[in-house]
Amino acid sequence: MHMGRAIVVFDGDCGLCNGFVAWLLRHDRDGRLLIAGSGGTVGRAVLEASGLGHGIAASSIVVWRGGIGEARTDALASIARDLPWPWRAAGALRIVPRAVRDAAYDAVARRRPRRTAEDPACGTPPADLVTLWRSRLATEEDVAALASTHAAAESPRRDAGRRHPRRSGEGAADVSTG
Repeated sequence: MHMGRAIVVFDGDCGLCNGFVAWLLRHDRDGRLLIAGSGGTVGRAVLEASGLGHGIAASSIVVWRGGIGEARTDALASIARDLPWPWRAAGALRIVPRAVRDAAYDAVARRRPRRTAEDPACGTPPADLVTLWRSRLATEEDVAALASTHAAAESPRRDAGRRHPRRSGEGAADVSTG
């Protein structure tokens, strides 16, 4: 099991997506991001757990940290925060209104090159990245670990907002008649 903090799901049949993942692995020196092709069991499990659905990965990159997934430019900005400087500065992309960012993203996505991947579950790594690429492939255990970590982190927040009924006698004056 990896101790990654996020899983990046991408379209393994997309040349642009494979190129981005190769770039990402070269720049994510700390190994904070795991990868999964949307055509595989792990990628589908992430999409299901993220609440985004399977269809989104056909046209968008997705990042999942155990809660609700992020797609398109929100995903890119999220990825940037895990990278070293100067790439981390790309997180400032969020100051641009989402509709504008995502319109540009969608325009590029419509023109992206398609190619058949050797394995759509993991994409097609460049020859010099095969070992690193495979070492960063997320597993079903990674999905379960991220989900349970997120659930454990959310549990105290849910409990803190819950109103607890007053126990019998708590805060009430003792009014005994004798």
